[in-house]
Amino acid sequence: MLDTNQKKGIVLPFNRDCIVIQKYLSIWKFRLVPMIAGIILAAGESKRFPSQNKLLYELSSGKSIIESTVLAFLNSNIDYLYVVTGHDAEVIEKIITPITSEFEKKVKFVYNENYKSGGMSSSVIKGITAVNKADAALITPADIPLIPSELINIMITKFLSDTPDIIIPTHDNRKGHPILFNSVLFPEIRTISESKRGLKQITTKYKKQILFLPTQDAGILKDFDTPKDMNKFLGCQ
Repeated sequence: MLDTNQKKGIVLPFNRDCIVIQKYLSIWKFRLVPMIAGIILAAGESKRFPSQNKLLYELSSGKSIIESTVLAFLNSNIDYLYVVTGHDAEVIEKIITPITSEFEKKVKFVYNENYKSGGMSSSVIKGITAVNKADAALITPADIPLIPSELINIMITKFLSDTPDIIIPTHDNRKGHPILFNSVLFPEIRTISESKRGLKQITTKYKKQILFLPTQDAGILKDFDTPKDMNKFLGCQ
């Protein structure tokens, strides 16, 4: 009696390779290409900015920091985007929602109820849990608004061709964002904590599996941790 594959005209040798092939045929049954997700961490309390949440500061483009970071991802080749919120969640969602409606990509908000006690690690875990069906995720804090969409596309292309465990962009030998993580690391990422140095726990353990991607764009390094950072940047625009 012919099995299902033989009836369809497909003959596969019965060995370990056959089992592996069947496994991946099952995984890719409903999608023919890998899915790449973006995760923006926007839950922080912005304690060093007493007047307002730093993510709401407006840049010379007329867009706020959070809008600029979101647009960098939406203008790239990611398949969908998750924004992890916490502090000022409603305000941030209200600002972002109008710009996301212009794109076909799915944008979802994930609320981190532990943003005060769990630090950034808790937001990373929330994001990674939400994108558990993706094949890779690009992660960045929300206060790095100058990431070029073109760089994100290059990182995606490198992942699709080489499938490294981690990709980190660099400028002048300094590591920047976003960082791409292969889904094989998702289970371990869900175990990180601030006491174990967050994602550095993962990048340190798998440092030999990191693909460093040099870029001439210093935007991958430009975050805004303090009002001094913000004033210095705005004064140079």
